[in-house]
Amino acid sequence: MGDKVKISIVVCTYNNSSVLDRTLDRLARQYCPEGSWEVLVVDNNCVDETQLVVERHKNAERIGRLRVVRERQQGLTPARQRGVRETAGEWLAFVDDDCLLDESWLANAIRFADAHPRCGAFGGLVRPYWESGAEPLPGTVGWTLACQDHGTDACRIWGLVGAGIVVRRAALEQTGWIQTPFLADRIGRRLVSGGDTEISLRISAGGWELWYTPDCVIDHVIPALRTTPAYLKRLAFGLGISQVLVDALVWERSFASCVGQCARSALRQTVHAAQAVIRDRVRGRDRRPSSINLHFALGNWAGIGRLAFKRSLVGAVSRSSPPQVSTSKS
Repeated sequence: MGDKVKISIVVCTYNNSSVLDRTLDRLARQYCPEGSWEVLVVDNNCVDETQLVVERHKNAERIGRLRVVRERQQGLTPARQRGVRETAGEWLAFVDDDCLLDESWLANAIRFADAHPRCGAFGGLVRPYWESGAEPLPGTVGWTLACQDHGTDACRIWGLVGAGIVVRRAALEQTGWIQTPFLADRIGRRLVSGGDTEISLRISAGGWELWYTPDCVIDHVIPALRTTPAYLKRLAFGLGISQVLVDALVWERSFASCVGQCARSALRQTVHAAQAVIRDRVRGRDRRPSSINLHFALGNWAGIGRLAFKRSLVGAVSRSSPPQVSTSKS
């Protein structure tokens, strides 16, 4: 492959140096031709030991092309945009700073990309890695923690989680996201997101395929703090807000009809979740799943409120969609 970079791995980080150290260690274990990949750490105003961690890995020379840049505009979206601008790979892998990649992840990702010429983005099996050792949560709440498992076979899907999403640079450039993202995504410790789904939606709207491959395995580190009821409720509430904003992006009718549909959906979810909470309480069952669902529904209502001040989001993906790529056989 010479000096051509196939995949640029972008690791955006914010005050998570201890886990970042493990993430970089896993990257150092990848077996893939040197020069075919690069790693860029985007330091998003960290005040911990992030710089020291990256410098230690650079000095160890176990990752052939490892660099770090500092992005002063706070937030995951500007950090990712900086990563795109600072790299050269045909493909971009957005690897979170708490993602531990299987040793074969990179080789399998390159193999999958080469075999799917119409794929605009893909992701792999993302499983929780409980920092405490034991599994502290029921599997029904995995959706709140960016887990991803669509089975044992590769398949096309409608959307991807952000942990380890691999994006074709040409497809991302075509969407206009690099210049004009619609959702701010996470900023600091705020738990409102949606940027990952926006990227998937805009790539799909351009006629590219979205895929899941079980061969690219990631262990997503879940610290004990993220398993507490208080954190999970906040997280679900933020995801509820994000869901409304994401749904608005692809709505093709009026603003009023969008709000009406979101309100009807939020009402149904609120009623069902509240009933489930009451049933679980009466029967003495674990109330965490139903409580999390209730906070997601309450987040929907907050998202509708935000939409009143973000009317331009309604139909934004449809309005900005580029001409679709050809899907005819050559």
